[in-house]
Amino acid sequence: MSAASDITTRPIDHSDADFLHAELACHWGGTQIWSLGRAYEADTLPGFIAELGGERLGEITYAVQPGGYQCEVVTLSAVREGLGIGSRLLNAAVQAARAAGCIRIFLTTTNDNIRAIGFYQLRGWRLAALHKGNVDEARKRVPTIPRIGPSGIPIRDEVELELWLQGEQP
Repeated sequence: MSAASDITTRPIDHSDADFLHAELACHWGGTQIWSLGRAYEADTLPGFIAELGGERLGEITYAVQPGGYQCEVVTLSAVREGLGIGSRLLNAAVQAARAAGCIRIFLTTTNDNIRAIGFYQLRGWRLAALHKGNVDEARKRVPTIPRIGPSGIPIRDEVELELWLQGEQP
């Protein structure tokens, strides 16, 4: 494999459908993603693909919220770790949010996803809120959401992280 500096990002297009569906199925069990009580069809959202030599290595999807001042990262996945794929994709989404005029970008992950929580904090994102019981509520609509995460931690809550794009956090 070439150097990590050779990894590029580009907007998702129709040729990415199979890759995107496979990533969403692998990491989220399908294309419908629930966050903060809202359902997203992640395969219809804007986003970016990371590539190296024509090989797709990861994806990120996002949604600019009504009003246009906030952007939510809905999905982020990488097929290989340690190459900077997630960082490059996250940076692409941050730049897209800035270009759209957003002042805040945020995301949620589940309380058991300790690696992701650390990943985002190492990149300057801050813990913003704990949404107790949100995953329990989502599980009522989507019973296939696991009850226990890969590390043995019960999955119950959503942890919200944020990055302010203009000025300091209010």
